[in-house]
Amino acid sequence: MLDDYYEKFHADSGYERLLFRAGKGLQSRELNDLQSQVGHHLKGVADVLLKDGDLVKGGELVVDSDSASALITEGDVYMAGQVRPVPSGVVPIDMSATVDVGVWLTHKVITEEQDPSLRDPAVDAINFDEPGAARLQQICQWGLLSDALGPDEAFYPVHRIEQGTLIIKQPPPQLDAVTQALARYDREANGGSYVVQGMALSYRGAEQGVQSFSLEEGKAHIEGYEVAFATSRTTEFDYDPDIGEVKEEPKTFLADDQGIMRMDTDFFPVKSIDEVNVTVEKVTQLTRGQLAGGEDLLPDESVLEILSIKQGDTVYTQGADFIFLRNHISWQLSGQEPAGGSLYEVTYRYRKQLTVDFDEYGFSLDKQLADGGHIVDNTLVTIDYQWYRPRIDLIVLDRFGQIKRIKGQAAHQFPIAPKAPAHHLALAQVTQSWLSSEAPHIENLAVRAVSMSQLEHMQNQIGDLYQLLAVERLRNDANSQDPASKYGVFVDPFIDDDMRDAGIEQTAAVVDGELVLPLEADIHQLQVPNGRALTLPYELEDILEQPKQTGSMKINPYMAFEPIPADVRLTPSVDHWTQTHTNVASSITRRFWGGRGIRVRTQTVSTTQVISSSVRRAEFLRRRWVSFSLSGFGGGEALEQLTFDGITVIPEGQ
Repeated sequence: MLDDYYEKFHADSGYERLLFRAGKGLQSRELNDLQSQVGHHLKGVADVLLKDGDLVKGGELVVDSDSASALITEGDVYMAGQVRPVPSGVVPIDMSATVDVGVWLTHKVITEEQDPSLRDPAVDAINFDEPGAARLQQICQWGLLSDALGPDEAFYPVHRIEQGTLIIKQPPPQLDAVTQALARYDREANGGSYVVQGMALSYRGAEQGVQSFSLEEGKAHIEGYEVAFATSRTTEFDYDPDIGEVKEEPKTFLADDQGIMRMDTDFFPVKSIDEVNVTVEKVTQLTRGQLAGGEDLLPDESVLEILSIKQGDTVYTQGADFIFLRNHISWQLSGQEPAGGSLYEVTYRYRKQLTVDFDEYGFSLDKQLADGGHIVDNTLVTIDYQWYRPRIDLIVLDRFGQIKRIKGQAAHQFPIAPKAPAHHLALAQVTQSWLSSEAPHIENLAVRAVSMSQLEHMQNQIGDLYQLLAVERLRNDANSQDPASKYGVFVDPFIDDDMRDAGIEQTAAVVDGELVLPLEADIHQLQVPNGRALTLPYELEDILEQPKQTGSMKINPYMAFEPIPADVRLTPSVDHWTQTHTNVASSITRRFWGGRGIRVRTQTVSTTQVISSSVRRAEFLRRRWVSFSLSGFGGGEALEQLTFDGITVIPEGQ
């Protein structure tokens, strides 16, 4: 500030007004305090209705993905107790991150040196062309928090962009106190957190250590505050399964005819196989040492037992000729032993650790090993491995439009889903099996708002249920009064088709308590010339005519100057088809009435009764051709690319 500027206003002092007294000099500080005091009073009222960063007018933002920038129109933003104008601007953004676009508010002191027009313009006054009060100039410009213009500047966030998608805020103007009151009413009346439309979560795939999900466009209320997405959003979470470790899982080896055994682990999917220990039987040639009664070392470790030792036709007996001692063959007994330096054959079994190629479910073992040994059938195989434990994650949405993942507690089986934290809306549960061949199972469980038309339809269904219950009670009462079996004879009262076999095609019909032959009728429409009704000759006359009207309309009321996009039409735009399932093959003919004489009148009555109805997503769509029609291109505009559901479509003539 200026050296000769004085201002001592403090809100804590409790001073409400300045009382100017006669005969006392007016201080410049008092005028400055008066401005600060009035501004403080206005800010106290405005903060109740608005909060910093609220848009009052304009300030629309458009994300330009080609140039990775945000285009913001001019507007009025509430900041620091005032509604301040902000000119339009362009802000570069990171399309892969979450950024806050807002307004940087700076101030600058202007004196007569920078602006000579601030000097006294009164020509006849004593103070003509003399300096007077300086001015405090505000400078507002769009920017990012990372811009950091200086220590005396303040940043007020207005828009939030997540990965190139604008998080739609409540439309301006918004009175903060009114918004809070509406949010409180929504929480008390409807729970406050629910989906109005859309917001369905789907899985897109996993790559480079992340899982990608897509959230459908829509609108939701969270704690009474509205969150809306104009387009679908893609969000990514780390691929971070919980690792389980299994030590010495036992299996029994039993090879098939090809000498191969498939071993599936008890828990899957497998992350890594650390150890596979098997029992191997091997035949090898050893050289007898020169020292009589000495020991010969076996070539393999972890030897379990010696099966046989022989040299030519001589077979040596364990316990009489030799003993197995510390992975050695000891000839210390007084029995027979091979001559020093001669070769003899030893058959033994030992435990060996193998390296195997594995998949998500296990691995295969070949009975024959490369070193000449073979795995013994009906022996123990132990496996040490790591595996991905199943888990249920919860996808939630907060009131600021951020999509979050709440990780569940992994378990060997039946994992438990976590609960949504306070001030969050649970969108979906993601059951993670971690199998590469299976996508995570997504269950959309968000509470959804029910429209009044749906409530009316549900009310009608409840009424139909009560009516069906009353009819069923009447049927039961009739059957109890007129049972099917009397004195050992089967009796059908011909009330309805309940006593008939619904699985066999019937050749008779029950009509008004009688069993009659069914009738088949063909209904023919009377052919009318030219498809018009037959009338007497007539002429049309205008009875009431009003060819003109008076009205008014705004020209471009929303200040939209963007070019009108091209029009794309699909033919057909909606595909409807009907699938019919017949459960009862009984005839449905009731009665036909015939006329006599020269006049015959035919009347057809059709009755449709809805027993129940349900809506679910179709598992498969039928295949059919769809035509594309594009129009509305301006001069010089050319079609670069046309895709439909990710499939490139090439128009005719290109």
